[in-house]
Amino acid sequence: MAITTNGATFTYDSEVVGELVSISGPSISVATIDTTTLDDVHRTFVGGTIDGGELSIEVLIDPMGTDAQKFEDEWDATASAAPTAKACIITFPSAATASTYTFSAVVTGFSLDLPMDDSIRATITLKISGAVTIA
Repeated sequence: MAITTNGATFTYDSEVVGELVSISGPSISVATIDTTTLDDVHRTFVGGTIDGGELSIEVLIDPMGTDAQKFEDEWDATASAAPTAKACIITFPSAATASTYTFSAVVTGFSLDLPMDDSIRATITLKISGAVTIA
């Protein structure tokens, strides 16, 4: 059964991000370690470390507003210090089986898009640090 995305939210550093248009990710992957020996006919592997991957969100943005100000400030701060991981929560609409994905992430990208005859948007890219907890 399909579930609508209406009502989904993204929280970054205890603040719900307003004017959210889309969420893409997380893109979790597992490293593989080759355990094949000379006796093997087929390659064998074991799972290695888990990478939470990246996540990107797209928001409508008003350059004079506060919708994405937290991310602009975070990105601007990288001129003098490395960014730090902040708490993030994706909250799904109430009809979804899992209701939240919780993780820490570092802002790694901030990209503005000013298309003709459309709204101003920003895409914020975050690198997940540690585990993604699904509840």
